[in-house]
Amino acid sequence: MKPTKKLCIVFFITISSVCFSQSISDSLVNDDYLKVYLDGVDFYQDYIKQNITFINYVRDRYDAQVHLLITQQQTGSGGTEFTLFYLGQLEFAGKNDTIKYVANSINTEDEIRTGLIQSMQMGLLSYVAKLPKPTAVKISFTAAASSTENRQQDDKWNGWIYSLSGNGNISIDNVYRFYNYGGGISAKKITEKWKINFSGGAYKNESRFVFGEEVGDTVFSENNSAYADAIVVKSLGDHWSVGFQSGYFSSTYSNYDHNIYFSPAVEYDIFPYGESESKLLSFFYKITPEYADYTDTTIYGKTTEFLFSHSLDVSLSLKKKWGSVSTGIGGSNYLNDFGKNKFNFFGSINWRIYEGLSINGFVGYDIIHDQVNIPKGEASDEDILLQQKELSKSYGMFTYFGISYSFGSIYNNVVNPRFETGNFSISF
Repeated sequence: MKPTKKLCIVFFITISSVCFSQSISDSLVNDDYLKVYLDGVDFYQDYIKQNITFINYVRDRYDAQVHLLITQQQTGSGGTEFTLFYLGQLEFAGKNDTIKYVANSINTEDEIRTGLIQSMQMGLLSYVAKLPKPTAVKISFTAAASSTENRQQDDKWNGWIYSLSGNGNISIDNVYRFYNYGGGISAKKITEKWKINFSGGAYKNESRFVFGEEVGDTVFSENNSAYADAIVVKSLGDHWSVGFQSGYFSSTYSNYDHNIYFSPAVEYDIFPYGESESKLLSFFYKITPEYADYTDTTIYGKTTEFLFSHSLDVSLSLKKKWGSVSTGIGGSNYLNDFGKNKFNFFGSINWRIYEGLSINGFVGYDIIHDQVNIPKGEASDEDILLQQKELSKSYGMFTYFGISYSFGSIYNNVVNPRFETGNFSISF
């Protein structure tokens, strides 16, 4: 091929690529639209982009005119309360707004996301109206039909929510078999004044390992557990709560035939509970008498005993436009022996430092000196390898850290789900 012909082909491909890219860019971006950074609803982002098309979605919050931060928490009836924080930036700096949307527990996924879309649109319109060319957006309104079905009805359940659950897991190959099954039941009622929750369940795990062809080259492992819990909390205003936790527990892994406890508790939140979706700083104290009936004699020579302990936990959680941070510290000890104690700390952060640069991390650390349930004697190799019994330890730690940086176009409007369902596989 002649050099001149080669140059023409390269030139044609280059020009075509530029023109094609330009046409795509023009079709996706309208400079008259409001620039919005969407934060907190990763699982609905595609649906939102497909249904709210009168704004530009930007990849970095520093490029946005509005930072839309969406938080959520569970309601007393098992539904979800979404809080939408509209944080104005650039020419809208100082123009902030908050909207709440509550989805009931009986709403389908489609009903939830449709209601969320409607709430988002209502909040965005006040910013769109102040754009230099607000007429670029057309608004229509459809009045909802009024019927008795939309009105508040008497609740025949009196606010109680009940739940039944069952689960099972089977994993089999020629050298390994694992069976896990169990079930649970719960009942709860949550109002502004009361929080009541009862739950119980039982679980069983069985494993078989084959590591040779000789007799005795098969190892069996089995763990069983059962539990019952109750939580009753009374609100004493915007900052104080009192109540109790009580329960029953049995576990072959933890060396308990029976463990019964009752814990009166009090909690104080520095911030009003009504602001919990964005900030929470709480102090939680409880005192716990308990009765323990052990499966095997413990390292302290006990088969049964009464114990008294107390604990104090302090935790902080903040959600801001730059990200979120949570941290907490706590400690407990047995009142009859202060040497039997436990201290714990955790911290997590998700911080968008600047433009496309983000860091996230978690660390948890426990100092453990309160394992009164450890059975006497040495644990066998099988117990250790198969985790059939709880072992004595003095500390525990888990940590995670990640960093990411992205750059390029500030716009993030496109939704394209192609080739996202073709990598199905089964692994054990």
